[in-house]
Amino acid sequence: MNHTYINQFPKLIKGVLLLVFLLAGRVSSYGQERISINDDWKFMLGDHPEALEEGFSPVHWRTLDVPHDWSIEGDYDKDAPMGGRAGYLPAGIGWYWKQIPVTKAMIGKQVAIGFDGVFMNSTVWVNGKKLGNRPYGWISFSYDISPLVKPDSTLTVLVKVDNTPQPAARWYTGSGIYANTWLFLTEDIHIVPNETFIRTDGNTVKVQALVKNEGSRSEKVKVTSRILNEEDEVVSTRSQDIQLVGGQTVEILEEMEVAGANKWSPDQPYLYRQVIDLSHGNKVYHRDTVRFGIREVEWKPQTGIWINGENIKLRGVCNHQDAGALGAAVPDKILRYRIRQLKDMGVNAIRTAHNPQTPQFYDMCDEMGMLVMDEIFDGWEQKADQDYGARFFQEWWERDLSDWIKRDRNHPSIIIYSLGNETHGEIAKDLVAKCHALDPSRPLTSGHSESQYMDVLGVNGASEKKGWFDEMPTDRVFIGTENTHTWQVRGFYRTKTWYRDGYPNQRQQPYDYPDLTEEELFTYDWTDAAGKNHYKQVFNSSYDNAMVRLNSRQSIELLRDIPNYAGTFRWTGHDYIGEATYVHGGWPFKAFMGGAIDLANFEKDLFYLYQSQWTTDPMVHILPHWTHPTLAEGSLVPVWVYSNCDEVELLHNGKSLGKKSPSKSWDQMQCQWMVPYLPGSLQAIGYKEGKEMTRETIRTAEAPSQLSISVDGEALQAKKGDIAQIRISSRDAKGEFYPYGENKTSFVVLGPGKIKALDNGSPIDTANHVEASSRSAFFGLTRAYIESTASEGDISVVAASILGEKRQITSRKVAIDVKVLGLRGKVISPRIEVYYTTNGRNPSQGSSRYQQPFEVEKGTTVRALVTLDGMPVVHLEESFGTGEGMVWDSKAPAKILAGDQAEDASYVQAIVSADGKGYSGEGYLDFGRNAGGYVDWYQENDGSAGEFTLELRYSASPKIRDQYRVRLMVNGMEKNLLLPATANYRTDWAVEKITVQLGAGANTIRFIPMDDDGFAIDQLKVN
Repeated sequence: MNHTYINQFPKLIKGVLLLVFLLAGRVSSYGQERISINDDWKFMLGDHPEALEEGFSPVHWRTLDVPHDWSIEGDYDKDAPMGGRAGYLPAGIGWYWKQIPVTKAMIGKQVAIGFDGVFMNSTVWVNGKKLGNRPYGWISFSYDISPLVKPDSTLTVLVKVDNTPQPAARWYTGSGIYANTWLFLTEDIHIVPNETFIRTDGNTVKVQALVKNEGSRSEKVKVTSRILNEEDEVVSTRSQDIQLVGGQTVEILEEMEVAGANKWSPDQPYLYRQVIDLSHGNKVYHRDTVRFGIREVEWKPQTGIWINGENIKLRGVCNHQDAGALGAAVPDKILRYRIRQLKDMGVNAIRTAHNPQTPQFYDMCDEMGMLVMDEIFDGWEQKADQDYGARFFQEWWERDLSDWIKRDRNHPSIIIYSLGNETHGEIAKDLVAKCHALDPSRPLTSGHSESQYMDVLGVNGASEKKGWFDEMPTDRVFIGTENTHTWQVRGFYRTKTWYRDGYPNQRQQPYDYPDLTEEELFTYDWTDAAGKNHYKQVFNSSYDNAMVRLNSRQSIELLRDIPNYAGTFRWTGHDYIGEATYVHGGWPFKAFMGGAIDLANFEKDLFYLYQSQWTTDPMVHILPHWTHPTLAEGSLVPVWVYSNCDEVELLHNGKSLGKKSPSKSWDQMQCQWMVPYLPGSLQAIGYKEGKEMTRETIRTAEAPSQLSISVDGEALQAKKGDIAQIRISSRDAKGEFYPYGENKTSFVVLGPGKIKALDNGSPIDTANHVEASSRSAFFGLTRAYIESTASEGDISVVAASILGEKRQITSRKVAIDVKVLGLRGKVISPRIEVYYTTNGRNPSQGSSRYQQPFEVEKGTTVRALVTLDGMPVVHLEESFGTGEGMVWDSKAPAKILAGDQAEDASYVQAIVSADGKGYSGEGYLDFGRNAGGYVDWYQENDGSAGEFTLELRYSASPKIRDQYRVRLMVNGMEKNLLLPATANYRTDWAVEKITVQLGAGANTIRFIPMDDDGFAIDQLKVN
């Protein structure tokens, strides 16, 4: 090990730094084995300590395979302990039980049991012996169970997962064994797991490993190191002999040359294999195989990041662990699809916000050339009420950080570590020192956390402020760790610019973006004003005109044109469950909608903006769609085309509206035409050097009357547990996409398969994902995940729907459609018959047989029965008329511009009351005679620290006293208030404005009434 290199790292980072990379691979069967134990676990929710009793048998427990997330299997519930921060899903305690027969291959071996991820606070027993506890939910760990392995016996494994205290994070976490599980078998003489570290310097490969002899006898061991290329050719080899005394551990150091090495890069992720054999004569004790990449990375403050001599901008996104309906236990196939989806968008880097991902994520990034900012912690102190920072950080950070670095430091995809996000504390110095000691080859940063200690300056939302780059520090490389924050709902449009915190805003310093039209053009919405409980409960526009400070186009421009702006990580790549209260006003909003791709992996218009700027394969994309049934003909619609071509021509109903060229300037990255609305078609044609390269056509759709069903990604493979991702689109009779589709589709799987989960990308659909057979469409799309339950057999899926305009705005026609899609083998083609009723009765095979679309009156509920080969299999139901579906004439915001409700906050010695009138939300907090009770609000500040105004809405009885003492505590700092009584208690409400200082990141705001009786708090607004 080069100790000088470690000690001088902070100085080297400001100049040139060479980094190393490798990919941990699966070990082979030379003296050791890695065995998956994912199948056939028993599981039970609730606390079951009786499982530890001798002779216990889980006869009533559920059988399942891991990875598994029990929270996503539950129902969304407004009162769920996870709350809006974690997505309103259940948590609690769960127990897992498994028996593993001891085989001959295990006898005389070193045996360990490993877990790639358990959320959270897991305890593991084997044969009644407690092996240990790991609180952190995003760390891999293992336990030695060699002493428990006996001939002709069984290993009984118990895992208790306690995710009861909530919220355990500021976003959805999942619950359970959400990642792979393993048995590791090695000889007594073996390479110590996670202690191998490989670095490169030019074409020199430096190998560092630990060899251990667990036996009692001294052994002579030959250590042979080989490097193989992708064609399995040996390109370098070294060997040495060592003498291993019983119980001894020896460090192996090798330097090997690879002549004419192929370099790893995002465009050409070439991987070598490092193979280390431990042998004596013909016996191989251990063969350790590691894939790795050779490349050079330089960090220069003036110009950013250089990889293999090429100046590269980090075109990044932040992503959480979950994948919508699949929760935290994301199947490998879907994870790979999502990474590929981001690559297709033009993304070359992912920040693992705000925790490590599962090991296979890094393997995939290595293989696909996706750079990674690997982040370990959210907070070093409390951010959510019951998170790791609040409960376990001080005791566990060093072990968790060490295990994380050792697990991940060999991945070529990882070019930088991040130690925290919008958090604080002098502990940062210790975190940095520990990381540098374990891996001196990579720089360290954070998301706006104690930046003075970091090698690379990382700034979150504050870097979006107008003028920030004029004052940007230049002593280090700079990365926008969360830049930019724009929000958009797929298929939803508004022509008026929207700012989260309003415009102008002195503290946020947003850029000024003009409205697209003087008056709002579009009026459809998810509900009307009366249906919104909070002013934040809005859908945001897909025109790239809804933001905190900075739109996506200008963020792209700044990154491209500022030399010392090394990279940006937009918040986020995909939508995610959670952060629904602070950002979106709470229930029924369950998810954050800032991604370029929604919860169900459907691309938003924003996806194509980035694709037009960050990719080169010719593309055009038109927005908005051209189906506007309530828009007056002749209304001028801003039509945008995103393209990376030289010129774009737009045709409306076959007539050319001329050609335009996309510009490098943010406000002309899109080609825009103001087109008088007239139903028909829009066609965009992209040209390069005068030659047509690509085209896209969209057409006005009539009422929905059929389904289109297809597979996104790969079809089902010939193995158990494979998954297919099904896209269901609402279409009119001519096959045109109907962009407002919201009818329900029901599914049946034919053959050895099952419905894994259903989704639609909606941030407000709170229907269950897993125990479901039907899902409503969201803006025309529905997603079904189908899983194979056996390795052989034909599999098809049936999708059935009653289709029509829910509110009958242009049509009273109803159609019933059934489609069959083959997923594996031959398509299963049953005889399909449909029977229906419109009189409120349940249909039978004696009811009217469906032949063609029919009309219904407002208020009609249509029910249908679908039979396959004469057997009833699907029951359908859909209602039409006033009050059904989305609204079409909504311009107003919520009637009450409510803030964050006291009854939804954390409180002690208070009750929720609805007596009186004039309050916001569903009630208020009445403190009664409980002087010293309090209410806590959590406030996330994604910008820099600064001055805020709190608006406390309260009522106080004039019959008891004229003034009321209230203590305000913000992050531990106190301020005493004296609030006047209101005219009528619980009927008249006053607003007190208080100026406070909030820090960057998490803030806790506490109000403590100091006088007993006569005081109530309704809400808090933070400006």
